[in-house]
Amino acid sequence: MDKPKKNETLIRLLSFFKLTYRRLRLVKINRNLLVYLIFLFISIGFWCLQTLKEDSLQTINLTLNITGTPKNIIFTSDIPEAIKVNAKGRGFDFLEFMSQPEKAVIDIPFDNLQRKNGRGTYDAIALRRLIQKQLGNSIAVQSCSPASLDFYYCAGHKKRVPVFFGGKARVGLQHVLCDIKVKPDSIDIYAPKHLCDSIDMVYTDKPFYKDLEDTVTHRLPLQSIQGVKMVPNKVDVQICVDLFTEKTVSVPIYCENIPQNKILRTFPIKANVSFHVSATMFNAISEKDFLIVVDYRSLNKGEEKCQLILRGQPPGVSHVQLSPEYVEYVIEQAD
Repeated sequence: MDKPKKNETLIRLLSFFKLTYRRLRLVKINRNLLVYLIFLFISIGFWCLQTLKEDSLQTINLTLNITGTPKNIIFTSDIPEAIKVNAKGRGFDFLEFMSQPEKAVIDIPFDNLQRKNGRGTYDAIALRRLIQKQLGNSIAVQSCSPASLDFYYCAGHKKRVPVFFGGKARVGLQHVLCDIKVKPDSIDIYAPKHLCDSIDMVYTDKPFYKDLEDTVTHRLPLQSIQGVKMVPNKVDVQICVDLFTEKTVSVPIYCENIPQNKILRTFPIKANVSFHVSATMFNAISEKDFLIVVDYRSLNKGEEKCQLILRGQPPGVSHVQLSPEYVEYVIEQAD
C-alpha cells in the first residue's frame, strides 16, 4: 500500500480516538479510569497498526460465476458457488481488498472453457492466474480449492426413465412384503446425448430395512450418475407390509399337450393349493387365480402317478404348496 493510503488510515484512526474522547468527557466517570481507557484505546490502535503492517495468511472466498452461457445449455453436475483461496499479504492489503466487494467475484466466460463431449474444464494454471489478477500484486495466492474446474453440461438433451428401489427390505415374523411403491415412478434426466442414450433406468439409494412389521414411507435420494442431472433427485418410497395368513383353495386339474385321439383323466380331478397371503388380500384370491396342469409329454409310461405342475399363480402370494403333488391317472382312447 502506498504512503497516501497509510496516511489516510492514520487520519481515520486519530479521528476515531478524538470522537471517543469527546463522548467520554460527557460521561461522569472517574478521571483515573478515563485516562486508563484513553491509553488502552491508543495501545489497541498502535497494536492494530503494527499488525496491519505485517504479513499474514488469510482465507478469502471468491464467488464464482460462469458468464455468457447459451440459453439451451444445462449444467448437469455441480459447479462450486465459491472458490476458497489461501493468500498471503499485509493486513493493509487485505483491508483494501475487502473494501472493494466487486473484487470478490470471479467471472469466467463460457467460451473460455475447454469443452468436449459435454464436459467443460478450466485448468489449474489458468484459474490461479485469474485469481491472482483479481487479488492484485500485493496479495500472493498460496492455494485455492477447488484447484481447477471440471463439470458436465448438455444442450437440452432430456429423457424420461423409470425409477426403481435400489435397497433391500425384509419383514418380521408373521408378516409379508406386499408391494414397494415409488412416487414418482419416473423422472427426467439431462445429460450429454451419448450418456443420455445409454441410461434406461435409475435407482434410489441403497438402504437396508429389516424386521419390518408395518408399512413405512421414506424420501430417498437417487443414486448419482456422473454428468447426469435428475429432476427430481429424490423420490418417496413406500414399503407395504402386512400380517400374513394361510389360505387353501381347491383348484381343477387341466391336461395339456394331449393328442387328439387320447383322453387323460386324473384322480382326483382337483388339488388343494395352500399359500401365504396378506390379510388385506385374503378375500381377493380365489381358485380362479391358479392354474394346475398335467403335461402329457412328461408322463412316464408304466407309472401309475404323474406330477402336478403349477403353471400360474397371482402376485402377492408366497410359500405355495400343492396337495397332493402326484395324482393317479388313466389314458383312454377317444371315440
